[in-house]
Amino acid sequence: MDAAEDPVAMVACLREEHQNEPWDRRWNDLEVAGVDLVSLDTRLEGFTYTWVANGGSFNGRGMADVRLILDQLEKVLPEIAEDDNPHVWHRLHRMAQLIVAHNTPPPEVSS
Repeated sequence: MDAAEDPVAMVACLREEHQNEPWDRRWNDLEVAGVDLVSLDTRLEGFTYTWVANGGSFNGRGMADVRLILDQLEKVLPEIAEDDNPHVWHRLHRMAQLIVAHNTPPPEVSS
């Protein structure tokens, strides 16, 4: 299965692209639709790393956090200015969408 068919590989590729994207220093103080872009980027970075490392698996708490980020991105995207590189934020949106759509919850741990 190649990256085009495997959601975990797709998120990993998108994450790598994002890491190689130059960070625009203007975003450090930018809040769009009430959302701090640095916080949004940092939180999703952590979640994508963990999700990929876990083979596409998050527990309920992790998924709740990713859904919150996805909701925030959906508020931000219509407000992003052309000079704020919308492709960057669309890529983050796609990563969050893939995680939400393709998460495999971890098996229940019995005691």
